[in-house]
Amino acid sequence: MERRRPVYYQRVQRWVLERWMLVAYLIINEMNKEALELIRIEPDQRLYETVQEYMNLYISEGKTPPAAIAPAIMNMADDYMAGRAIEMRAGDYISLQNYMRNQG
Repeated sequence: MERRRPVYYQRVQRWVLERWMLVAYLIINEMNKEALELIRIEPDQRLYETVQEYMNLYISEGKTPPAAIAPAIMNMADDYMAGRAIEMRAGDYISLQNYMRNQG
């Protein structure tokens, strides 16, 4: 088994301070109940159906998804075809929601 170097508190603290904007962006304010409720809401069933439809077309027929969501669908399809867990990145989720909103 490979021996790893220990992680020292000072090193982690320095990393956090140097990248504070990134760290602050990722922290969820637990005191904001409204924000927590929004986070708990699951995506609409239409989102799953849209992803499934375009992933199937892309994987089985090689059809390129609409330009607005092509990167999102292709990222998820790549995860699937590589045998990895399918991950929906934040930008992918936003582009899918915008696409669905524009479709009506």
